[in-house]
Amino acid sequence: MESNAINGRLKTIFQIVGIWLFVRLLTSLAAAAFSYLNPFTSIEKQIALWPPSQNLLIWLNRVFVAPWSRYDAIWFEQILTHGYIAGDGSTSFHPLYIWLSYPLYYLGVDARLSLLVTNSLATLVFLGVFYKLARLDHERNASLIALLLLTTFPVAFTLFAPYTGSLFMLWAAAALYSIRRECWGLAALFIFLAGLTRQQGIFLAVPLIWGLWEASQRSLRGVRKTWHAWLSLLAAPAGLILWAIYRIGYLHEGSLNFSSAQGFIYSALLSSSAGKVVADQAFLWPWDAFIMASSKAIHSMDLNSFMNLGFGIGFVIAFIISWRYLNISYRLYSFVIIVISFSTISGQYFFESLPRHLLLAFPVFLGLSSVIQKYRQKLFFLACQIPGLILLIYCYVLNGWIP
Repeated sequence: MESNAINGRLKTIFQIVGIWLFVRLLTSLAAAAFSYLNPFTSIEKQIALWPPSQNLLIWLNRVFVAPWSRYDAIWFEQILTHGYIAGDGSTSFHPLYIWLSYPLYYLGVDARLSLLVTNSLATLVFLGVFYKLARLDHERNASLIALLLLTTFPVAFTLFAPYTGSLFMLWAAAALYSIRRECWGLAALFIFLAGLTRQQGIFLAVPLIWGLWEASQRSLRGVRKTWHAWLSLLAAPAGLILWAIYRIGYLHEGSLNFSSAQGFIYSALLSSSAGKVVADQAFLWPWDAFIMASSKAIHSMDLNSFMNLGFGIGFVIAFIISWRYLNISYRLYSFVIIVISFSTISGQYFFESLPRHLLLAFPVFLGLSSVIQKYRQKLFFLACQIPGLILLIYCYVLNGWIP
């Protein structure tokens, strides 16, 4: 029996690694092929995609690393090589991804490769934690289907690009798992790390509050008995506070602005120089933001706007049909992430990066694995998602769509 259990665990590990490796290779080969059409970086312009150059390491860098150097990835390269600079927009990006990439860079590894390795490993570990999270409520096969649905979702290619999504989702999944297991100390640690990775880490307080309330038997008497567990809530704002202290106190980038809600958000939670990364940022009621984005799309007939709106509406529909199959803590977390994502307008398309922000509500894919039960349905969804994944990589590498 013990031998069978070990063999079962090893089989699962191989399957998870296999899924990760498949998507890692698929996305890398697609990005490399499309970079031929748009050689953006200097190394892409100087070195041909084919045949391999005499210096094999430089050629491999050109083929598998350089094509990912677009949009926010360029900012992370700049921060890793030059550090944070007050007022230039770099402080819009939280530091943990950079800190974890720094050891490789310090050892002489190329900055782009350091970021890509860190992100790829974070994605692999995240998939393992996501599977463990799925197994709390689902059978093994349904858990693996959830994993496939997530990794082949068109926007999920950003999990394999030098972005912070996979690292954040790793901490978020670990926090949700710890909450379900009532391991409040671990939950606090992961929520703190999430806050050092992205601003959305503070919203993990919502499922934590629900988990603590349930552990307290939904009574004030229970809260009094478990008051020490409730101290874990302090971790939710801790990452943001620490980063704000560093930005304002050490880098001397502005000061806290209490004159308006927008001013406080951008001085305390985000960065006063965030507009230098993406112009025209603001927080609105989600329905107001949706009306503005829809109006922009209709009047401009811009493909980017329609793509973002389409993904946004599709994701909300997926959340709705998955609702009944989701644990309450997952519902709360996903709902908050979706509302915040739709409340943020930025850039000329208003809902710039909306699909990537919605992907942070990854528990939705746990519910979808229960909705999609028939074998043919699963094949249909995968067959639709993989071409979409490749299409978005094409748009990304050609600088035609901001993920």
